[in-house]
Amino acid sequence: MSSMLSRLAATCFVLLSGSALAESVPKAKLEPCYLPNLSDQVFCGELTRPETVGGEKTIAVHYAVLPALRDNFPEEAVLAIAGGPGQSAMDLAAHFNQTLNDVRRERDILLIDQRGTGRSNILHCDEMDSLEQLSFDDQSMDIAKETQRCKDDLAADLNGYTSRQALADFEAIRKELNYEKLHLFGTSYGTRMVQLYMRHHPNAIATASMDGLVPLQQNVLAVGESVDHSMELLLKQCELQPACHNRFPSLRQDFESLLSNIGGQTLLQGVKHPISAEGAALRLTKSKLNGILRLALYSQQARSLLPYAIDRLKLGDSGPVLGLFGLTMSGFDLAMGMHAAVVCAEDWPRLTEQDRQALKGSLIGEDMIAALDIACPIWQLEADVKDFSEPLRSDIPTLLLSGKYDPATPPAWAETMVEQLSNSRHIVFPNGTHAVAGHTCADELITAFISNPKPDELDVSCVKKDRERGFFINANTASAAVTEKEPADD
Repeated sequence: MSSMLSRLAATCFVLLSGSALAESVPKAKLEPCYLPNLSDQVFCGELTRPETVGGEKTIAVHYAVLPALRDNFPEEAVLAIAGGPGQSAMDLAAHFNQTLNDVRRERDILLIDQRGTGRSNILHCDEMDSLEQLSFDDQSMDIAKETQRCKDDLAADLNGYTSRQALADFEAIRKELNYEKLHLFGTSYGTRMVQLYMRHHPNAIATASMDGLVPLQQNVLAVGESVDHSMELLLKQCELQPACHNRFPSLRQDFESLLSNIGGQTLLQGVKHPISAEGAALRLTKSKLNGILRLALYSQQARSLLPYAIDRLKLGDSGPVLGLFGLTMSGFDLAMGMHAAVVCAEDWPRLTEQDRQALKGSLIGEDMIAALDIACPIWQLEADVKDFSEPLRSDIPTLLLSGKYDPATPPAWAETMVEQLSNSRHIVFPNGTHAVAGHTCADELITAFISNPKPDELDVSCVKKDRERGFFINANTASAAVTEKEPADD
């Protein structure tokens, strides 16, 4: 993750085993291909599309079909939509294949690299190498200069890379492949694309499954409040678990003290790079620390390390925090230009004074808005906010999935959608974080729902297996599940 990405892409949502090919031959102009971390040979294609509406310049939008093992539903496919915004769906093929492995037994999985990502004319800014990221003082970065440099290097009209433009690509590819109906699956920002598809092309949609919901009426920049809420839940959880509280009795005070005292010139020499283990220097700024803590909240395992990491950092040991930083360097690969196209056209123009006031003093929210206030005018994107704030109303069978501890898309966001979606069901995993399909039985629920799209008949008893987890209390040991009682409904 580049320094500019860590400051400007603060809204990213980051949010899969191979099998044999089906005997049937995929449709349209597809060629055999291989995708990252997926052993199967699958099929890839591309569709030429205008960069902007009415413009002469064209781009190639690339897609892949992971063919069904048994082609029982040749007229249907599951369209899996990546998050970010800015992630490549095709690069996440292994993840989607794992999550939708049982679904793929009977239906194709369709992956589209959304315009501006992956293979579809990626809008990527230069990144620092991982050693530079460690020592760089991100708080002294000239955001205006870096944004202008990235814009000049991209040489693209970013007005052609918004969600609505991408939706037109998705529908064109559906028709190209002769699928009569799609089952939509989106995570985080991908749920925005799911809702747009449901609104504008309802007859093409069989079901919709959304994991970590961002309602159309919800400005994604409110993620700053979500991070604060998730961190508060972690601190309270540690206080209520005897093993954690006894080991870290002053965790809340230690956390607040770290944020108050850390400065841009906190340079730690002689540390080891978290991935290569080579010698390095770490400049731990407040914004960098906030970013590390924030991204750790996305993962159940990383989250369980946070109390220990905070405690060790208080004692001058940066090792655990460096380990978490390694996750931030390798876990997100966003196309910064596409990310900016979406956020600066669809969310930043919708910010109200009330929104800004709500983010005052936020862990990441205040800095995030300040950075966007500098960067978005330089991108010079036309505001694309028409009907975004109008809630989606639909009777398409819909499954909503949330994790209680999600630091990006909290359950409350999904709950606002339940009444608007008359044929839906909202399921909250009581110990889930972000993108619950990757670490709970949500993948089983998605499979069952697509097979029988009747939300009220869905057997959700597996949710009770999502037990409360303990925290790491030393370098090697996390306490076991701390309760045997049935988790309460949320």
